[in-house]
Amino acid sequence: MRALIALLITALPVLGHAEVMDKEFSLFTVMLWGLLGGLLTFLAARFKPWLLLVLLPVVGSFFYLQLSELMDPYVGPAIASEAGSFYIFISWAASVLVLASGGIGFAMRYRNVKANP
Repeated sequence: MRALIALLITALPVLGHAEVMDKEFSLFTVMLWGLLGGLLTFLAARFKPWLLLVLLPVVGSFFYLQLSELMDPYVGPAIASEAGSFYIFISWAASVLVLASGGIGFAMRYRNVKANP
C-alpha cells in the first residue's frame, strides 16, 4: 500500500500538494460555530447556567484550536496570506461573541432575579 501511495505521489505530484487552508476550518464553519455557540451560550447563561459546564469546554476547545493556529508563527502568516484578513477577523470576532453573549446572558439573568424578588 505504501508503495502504491509513493508511486502515485511521485507520478502525480499534485496529489501530494495541499495548501494551508485545505487543512483549516472553512469560513462558514467558523461563522456557524460563532453564531450557534454565542446563541447557545447566551441561552444557557440566561436560563440554565449549569449547562455551561458542558457547553463552554466544547465551544472553547474549537476556538482554542482555531486561534492557536492563527497565533502560530509559521502557520498564522500562511493562513493570513491565503484566506485574508477577513477570515482572521471573523475567527477572533466569533470567539469574542461567544464570551460576550455568555456575559450578557448572565447579566440579564441576575437583573431579572433582582427585579422579581
